[in-house]
Amino acid sequence: MTIRNRLTTWISLAVLTIFLFFSCAVYFFSAAYRTNEFNNRLMKRVEIAEKIFLETENSPEFRAIQEQFLNKLPDETEEVVELTPSFTKQLKVAYPPEFIDDLLANKEAFFENDQRQGSGRIFHVNGKDYLVLLTAVDQVGIRMMEHLVTAIVVAMTTCVLAMIAVSHFVSGLIINPISSKIRKANSIRASNLHERLAVLNPKDELGELTLAFNNLLDRVEQAFHTQKLFIDNASHEIRNPLTAIIGETGYILEKPRSNEQYVESLTSVAHEADRLNDIVKDLIQLAGISQKDITYGSEVALVNELLIGAKHKLDVKYPEKQIEVKFEGPGPFGTLGVEGNRHLLITAIFNLLDNACKFSSFRPVSVSVTQPRTNQVEITIQDDGIGIPARDLKRIREPFHRGSNARQVIGTGLGIPLTSKIIDLHGGSLTVESTLNAGTLARVTLPVL
Repeated sequence: MTIRNRLTTWISLAVLTIFLFFSCAVYFFSAAYRTNEFNNRLMKRVEIAEKIFLETENSPEFRAIQEQFLNKLPDETEEVVELTPSFTKQLKVAYPPEFIDDLLANKEAFFENDQRQGSGRIFHVNGKDYLVLLTAVDQVGIRMMEHLVTAIVVAMTTCVLAMIAVSHFVSGLIINPISSKIRKANSIRASNLHERLAVLNPKDELGELTLAFNNLLDRVEQAFHTQKLFIDNASHEIRNPLTAIIGETGYILEKPRSNEQYVESLTSVAHEADRLNDIVKDLIQLAGISQKDITYGSEVALVNELLIGAKHKLDVKYPEKQIEVKFEGPGPFGTLGVEGNRHLLITAIFNLLDNACKFSSFRPVSVSVTQPRTNQVEITIQDDGIGIPARDLKRIREPFHRGSNARQVIGTGLGIPLTSKIIDLHGGSLTVESTLNAGTLARVTLPVL
């Protein structure tokens, strides 16, 4: 069932329920009023019968009472009997026992049996008690109540049908904008991902829903754009070493070469293969860490062990270079432990040290370890290299993005994005500050045990 039909059904049922309650209340109070009104008329007839019984001569008052008495109630019965122990045997009409008991106890009583109503009163005259009993049928009132029931049924049916039509129309006014937005949303494809839904009133629920959907489209479009850039850059970065490898192998296979030429070509091929291996390895790591549900082996790694492990990898990568790393900062840092994946954390610190060394032409790099809070450790890596231009500093976390002044330095553009993902994965933060031609400072904050 569509929302429009559900709204129509719910509104109609609500109106029907309210109308039923209101109609029942009207009928109940009308029926009570009719009964009380007819009881009053019966009691007046009882009073008249009592006066007639008391009159012993044809006085003017008696004639007036007779004229009034001529106007009988429909299907009226009347009797006056002396109140004796056996008075019930003198009664011509069968009265409800509870009515007789109530009359004897309260001197006045009423009853209603099906459509017939009755009243009675005890009066005292000449030392004796008498009962005046009178019954009748309120034919006019009953017909009015029947007419009222008919009017209620007709009015209820008319109102419910009218409410169904009105609620269907009104719900259409409410749902039609949603339907149009659904059609518009269904028309958005990758080719027109820039299009957005129209926001008529940003302050109502529909406007808020539209804004939320447009924001979702913004994120999807950004993800598509990032993915496209990633694929374009990845294919470009992978194609370069492959092109170089294919070119070198084609060159050495073209004709016999000297041993020196073979060595030179194979060295170039090995270099490009290493570069391609680094790219693929970083891509695999970056893709794995980007998964939200990634799981990794958790262990406790000491901070100084992470720094030593990262520095050892640098020594292996650049054995011919003299890398000077300064460990600074007071405190028992040899006992500070970080919970997480030791290999990933070493990779993150290695990438920062690698960048600091490469872009400073392997000049000394300062590494400072501090503990700003009891539950945090801060690792600061400072170099005095070429720095990062301000326009590129905002994009350092984009895969394959490299600063405009770093083209001549060999790299993949994946180190910072990978490091940022690793640090985020371990509940830390990475901030980078840089001044062009004055160096770069990378600050890693991690929670410690």
